[in-house]
Amino acid sequence: MNADKTTDIDQCKAGFVARTGILALALSIALLAGCGGGGGGTTPTGINTTPEGANNSYTVTSDGYGLENATYLSSSLSNLGIVFRAAIASSLNDPAYKTVSRIDIAPGAAITAQTTYALGNAGGAPSFPGNLYFLNGHTSTLLRTVGGTISFSRYGGNSGDRISGSYNAVVEDDNDPAKPTYTVAASFDFVVDSYGAVLPAPGSLALAAQPTYQSHCASCHALGGYDPSASGAPDLALKGGYVPARYAAGVAGHQGVTLTADEISALKVLLNTN
Repeated sequence: MNADKTTDIDQCKAGFVARTGILALALSIALLAGCGGGGGGTTPTGINTTPEGANNSYTVTSDGYGLENATYLSSSLSNLGIVFRAAIASSLNDPAYKTVSRIDIAPGAAITAQTTYALGNAGGAPSFPGNLYFLNGHTSTLLRTVGGTISFSRYGGNSGDRISGSYNAVVEDDNDPAKPTYTVAASFDFVVDSYGAVLPAPGSLALAAQPTYQSHCASCHALGGYDPSASGAPDLALKGGYVPARYAAGVAGHQGVTLTADEISALKVLLNTN
């Protein structure tokens, strides 16, 4: 299921332009934060302070794939419905705005608090009237949400209403012919029509993994646009899912290399974001 970045950014802005254009410009200066990354499974993505003074949060509680942590959270309300984004950006108008994950709720959706909804092809519950996407900083994605559940502890569909809940998603990776699946779980809490930088800004695990990649992988492998050269080994772009099969924390793995748990988590993120 593909999603185009230009469309994604335009949708992100659509719900705010009419009433917050000037405010967004001011905030893009006041809320600057460096791009950050994530993973590691249970590290909170962060909390931000929105223009309305409300706190938004998005916390990844389980990540079998290898996603970047977000540095910016936003929600919008428009004729497209409600769209909540966890992104890598310094402001709403950042030209390098990159969506990590996104919850879309269809216009006029009848969401009931304390009800569990099915994601993707999952049965046994009412179908979620919306979509859950994982772009992980890419302009488009072949990651598809094929199962799992999403539930809401609080829900309001108007500007200024708070929406809280959590999901446990089964994600299929169609970048791999074997179509492996991973589980990604997170909790979220946001105010409709609000946005702001994650404070404090999280450090990037993709950036932290670069020395590990350079020391143990670069001599043989390529990695997308980050490292276009290779010496007889496959390009590792979007292949973070293979890392746990080749390395266990503290045990000699592929090519006799021993990595820590943190290095394994960070390397997954680096490969999946390239």
